[in-house]
Amino acid sequence: MKFGIISAKDIGKAGEVAFKIGKYLTGRGHQVLDKNLDQAEILVTLGGDGMLLHTACKHVELGVPFVGINVGTLGFLTAAEADEWQEAIEKIIGGKYFVSERMTLDAKVESAKLKVQSFRALNEIVVKGQYRVVDLEILVNNQKFLTIRGDGVLVSTPTGSTAYSLSAGGPIVDPELDSILITPVNAHGLPIPSVVLAPEDEVEIKIVRGDDVSLTLDGQEHVKVLSGQSVKVLKGKHRVKLIYFDRQQFLKSLNAKFGLASRLAGS
Repeated sequence: MKFGIISAKDIGKAGEVAFKIGKYLTGRGHQVLDKNLDQAEILVTLGGDGMLLHTACKHVELGVPFVGINVGTLGFLTAAEADEWQEAIEKIIGGKYFVSERMTLDAKVESAKLKVQSFRALNEIVVKGQYRVVDLEILVNNQKFLTIRGDGVLVSTPTGSTAYSLSAGGPIVDPELDSILITPVNAHGLPIPSVVLAPEDEVEIKIVRGDDVSLTLDGQEHVKVLSGQSVKVLKGKHRVKLIYFDRQQFLKSLNAKFGLASRLAGS
């Protein structure tokens, strides 16, 4: 098999584990690629969720599955911990895994005068004021749907429903479903609930007022958005393929993160 290995440069241990995995794979007769990743059959990321998100969005067009080994602090999306790398690699070699296909989001920043900018996210796209309240107008399928005055709004995938969207009051959605979530961030006035839309819907966010607005993709890439510009968000053209070893991992991860099985309702 041909493996591509990508490690987080800001985590020293990630490089160490990457070296061990590479040595182990070549010793077993497999090919390890650090370049020409388009030839890889599996892409292994060493880091945390952020590393997996960044790598998956960057290389999603290759159409190959990704497996995340958690060497960071947050490993909700990764498939194994750093000390489990050998077991994980053996399962992959033996075909003892399944692929979870995840919906992505494509976004375009448009204006009358500036060139269109295109972006991609696996978790969420956030339009938010940095220091002041912003006024936003939300359209769904070209129909005015919502007006928000507050910190901003986020549009997320089901995969991102357990990230920023959840902390902003959004629902938890099974990551293998296709849907688009709109969640206001600290909206002023009456509470505005999160809304779950069909994956075919197109969301447009118009910046009505705000001079310090930014577009943030998966909590990593930040782009300045000007008053009068629009951000159009729709279901991505490509799906991210994530490798896991337990079909119940999503539910188990939820329970581990929130203690759902031991929590009493209302407590």
